[in-house]
Amino acid sequence: MNKKAMWAEVLIFLTFIFGFFIANLAVPDREMSEQENKSLQQLPKFSFEALFDKTFTKQFEDYTSDQFVLRDQWITLKAAAELALGKEENNDVSYGEDQTLIEGFTAPEQSTLDANMGFVNALVGNTDAEVYFGIIPEKSEIWADRFPARTPNDSEAELIEYCYGLSQAHNVDLLSPLREHSDEYIYYRTDHHWTSLGAYYGFTAVGEAMGLDVPALESYTDRRVVSDSFYGTTWSESGFSWVKPDSMEIFVDAPEGLEITSYPQGSPVEGKLYDESKLAVKDKYSMFMGGNCPLHEIVTGSEGTSLLIIRDSYTDSLIPFLLEDFSEIHVIDLRYYRMSVADYIAQNGFDKVLVLYSASTFATDTNLLLLSR
Repeated sequence: MNKKAMWAEVLIFLTFIFGFFIANLAVPDREMSEQENKSLQQLPKFSFEALFDKTFTKQFEDYTSDQFVLRDQWITLKAAAELALGKEENNDVSYGEDQTLIEGFTAPEQSTLDANMGFVNALVGNTDAEVYFGIIPEKSEIWADRFPARTPNDSEAELIEYCYGLSQAHNVDLLSPLREHSDEYIYYRTDHHWTSLGAYYGFTAVGEAMGLDVPALESYTDRRVVSDSFYGTTWSESGFSWVKPDSMEIFVDAPEGLEITSYPQGSPVEGKLYDESKLAVKDKYSMFMGGNCPLHEIVTGSEGTSLLIIRDSYTDSLIPFLLEDFSEIHVIDLRYYRMSVADYIAQNGFDKVLVLYSASTFATDTNLLLLSR
């Protein structure tokens, strides 16, 4: 290599380095990454105390990473490069058939399942209400055929069978109807939740277990698409930003006389079955019931018995299908609700209790111990 070529390479390298340095100074900091669905680190305030305890160094490192110019484009480029190199995944998210973004399921230790089932069974023993128990299989089970080859993926069906074998509650078979309709749009491709259609088939399983009259799918004449631009949490984690968005549907309009009281911060506020303002933000799934909340109290205006649901976020899109069958439905999220569940059941005199979790949440949630109190 002659000197001119060497100096040309040095000049290109320095131009690249200083160009990005100047660009990072010139481009305003962002507070939020819509693509990653996370808040970005802001410039930390310097102090000698923060310097010596290393918090300033860590925050400044995060700041330079989060605020790097064209960050979203670099993330997309990395994800595309991983696929080009034959890795078939990025950040533990696989790029599956029909642009389905899907994470493999990792089975927990058997001792974890034994403990969580012990908590469910303790609830059965602590209340006179009928207790129903359901584990929702996720798309890693129902759409396992969409995975790329060689992707690790444990069986959720085996987890469900094992837990139901230990259960003293009335078990809800959600696996069968979702398997039966696996060729339909029952999960979002870019998110970990089921779609409203998937929630309907989940409702058929709950209805069969509880002896409810389940309307045929064709009877939902108010069914409508409310968004065709939904990008979910799996999309945010993956970096595969070029995939097509999901669509979101509503099957059941809020009936007349419906009253919802929510307790997002402990104090009561008027709740919503659908908060359509959420359709304008990144987390569009939070449209259902307004997103995660410790407690909802729903007075339906229908005749029937009362129901308490111990839930994760899958349940939010299932609740509309239950409104005609119960006079009251209360919904507790154990991640945020810290009072005694057995006392709450006794105080409100519920006829039925439904413990309903997705497989991965049931396998990892440490809050289920609250069921035993």
